[in-house]
Amino acid sequence: MGTDTMSTDTMTPAPAQQKPKRHVAGGILPFIGLILFAIATIQQFAGGAGAHWGPQLVSNAVVYLIGWAMVGAGASHLLFGKKISKTIGFAQSPYEIEVGWADLAMGIVALMSVYYSSDFALAIIFASSIYRVGCGLGHIRSMIRDRNFAPNNTLILVINFLVPAFLIYAFYAWN
Repeated sequence: MGTDTMSTDTMTPAPAQQKPKRHVAGGILPFIGLILFAIATIQQFAGGAGAHWGPQLVSNAVVYLIGWAMVGAGASHLLFGKKISKTIGFAQSPYEIEVGWADLAMGIVALMSVYYSSDFALAIIFASSIYRVGCGLGHIRSMIRDRNFAPNNTLILVINFLVPAFLIYAFYAWN
């Protein structure tokens, strides 16, 4: 054998380091409503919003920003609780299950709102807004008290405060 022959030690590739698996669903589900609302709004205005664009926009906002958003958040907390807690910077707790069910309940009620009067939509707008602002205050408290700047403890503040403000404004301005 010549010098160009490799030993079996040099031919064996080094074992690849395994990266932890990431569940895309667990990361996207809390934001699915915002994504779907953006798509629906672009389609609504690209297709010619029409004379009744305001009430339709409000209906889309309730369906997507509350309905699908909270169904997604509920599924995230119920199915991916351990991972979601980590992304928030919280220790996993039995309360994760309760938060998941609360999110899921409000999401389903918001999805039902398209079959009822605008007063029904207003009720779920206020219920979800109080809940979200309360959660947002808890996240800010965690940032101040615990110096917790985990991505889902900070990024979620946009949803916790801007979405309720938008929903309440939109309801009274365009419905």
